[in-house]
Amino acid sequence: MEIKVLSSSEISAIEEETEKKLGISRLILMENAGRSIAECLKKRFTSLEKRAVVILAGKGNNGGDGFVAARYLFNAGAYVKVFYLGEPEKFTAIAFTNYQILLKMNIETCCLRSISMKKIDMKDYPVIVDAIFGSGIRGEILGIEAELIEKVNRSESFVLCADIPSGLNPDTGEVSGLAVKGRVTLGFGFAKRGFYKGKGPEYCGDIEIADIGFPRFFYNKN
Repeated sequence: MEIKVLSSSEISAIEEETEKKLGISRLILMENAGRSIAECLKKRFTSLEKRAVVILAGKGNNGGDGFVAARYLFNAGAYVKVFYLGEPEKFTAIAFTNYQILLKMNIETCCLRSISMKKIDMKDYPVIVDAIFGSGIRGEILGIEAELIEKVNRSESFVLCADIPSGLNPDTGEVSGLAVKGRVTLGFGFAKRGFYKGKGPEYCGDIEIADIGFPRFFYNKN
């Protein structure tokens, strides 16, 4: 697949057109994105069987990508745990749909706001999936989210950033305060300009782009 570098607003417009004009829903795109996370990790490791993986999920659609990934990682035999931020009733609709599936599959989930951050050691998880903020983040990260990101960056674990490292500006590559430092960043459909600007290369690590179902004519447009 051709790699096309776009701004976050350009990608949002393509998502909108894909759903409203072509009928490919964001739920379908989310399913493909989550599956691609698991496939990326499968390529990186000999086997996911009995490998401990933690998904860090925010309340937006990036968190929903993480919820989908948890299912596929579970099916691949990994020991999966999902830490999520925010109350489920505040998730986006399609993220909540995938959260409910996790509950029905008895995949272990835990709300980070219900436990002390002092009890969490990211070093216990050799593989971490960052699905906290995605490209919607703007401004400085504070509070529990900042604590979590600091723990991730101190962990020395293999960190896969879903779509973009949480805290990295998708257009400028700037970091306001702190951001997740990934071993690999898996972009969905398109690369973001921030991958290659500012601190993007430092925080993204290896950059891969997954085909999540956008029609190919979007790649041919200037």
